[in-house]
Amino acid sequence: MSNENKPRYARIGFIVLAGAVAIAATLVYLGGFSGKDTQVIIESYYDKPVSGLSAGSAVNFRGVKIGEVKYIRLEGLQAGDLTTADAQRVRIFMSFDLHKIGVRGRPPPEEVEQAIGEYVARGLRASVVSSGITGLSRIELNMLDDPPPPAELTWTPRHPLIPPAPSLMEGFADAATKAMNQLNKMDFVSVWSNVQDVAASAARLARNVDALVEGQRATVGSIVRSVDAAAEKIEELARKLEENPSLLLRPADPEPLPETSL
Repeated sequence: MSNENKPRYARIGFIVLAGAVAIAATLVYLGGFSGKDTQVIIESYYDKPVSGLSAGSAVNFRGVKIGEVKYIRLEGLQAGDLTTADAQRVRIFMSFDLHKIGVRGRPPPEEVEQAIGEYVARGLRASVVSSGITGLSRIELNMLDDPPPPAELTWTPRHPLIPPAPSLMEGFADAATKAMNQLNKMDFVSVWSNVQDVAASAARLARNVDALVEGQRATVGSIVRSVDAAAEKIEELARKLEENPSLLLRPADPEPLPETSL
């Protein structure tokens, strides 16, 4: 290789290296760094277990993925108290992509917090929903017509807060649990005894009615015969009126007209 070809190969190598660096930078940018300026952190909490939910779980709004769960923690682990209801609440931190909800640019944090607060006031709530037999869970955001009120928290949220709402399956499970608790509290022995008493009273009443009817059978027969006779007379009168409707316009024995002199 002659010395005069070395600068040319050096230039070619530099161009190839610069191109590779540019391609790598573009892939890195498109793979994650391009959307960093459109990400906001939103906070929520949950009163029930969040089995199957972890960092990276999807956050959907009406079925459309708009972000993911960043991390989860128990407030009681920070306060050193796991006995109160507030300490057992699970705090969920989520990352939203503003572009996926139609926001362009990077609004100031106070504008984001104000917008989230307005949607919360109009019914925006977060639910932990199971994905089926996989055991994985996700966060579903929905606008509810009659949302549950937010809880009174002992901690101050660090980010805009979306209160939780129970999922549909949790509502069914709670209703079934309440029904089973009511059944467990029922005294079936007393209920069955009351049913037997009511049945015995109904049987006695039926016997008394039978005795009354049997004792008044002759009277009832006479009444029935009288009703039949009255019906026959009414039918006969109706037939006469049908044959001669003028009977309704004059008495049966009309009085003679008085005589007048001319």
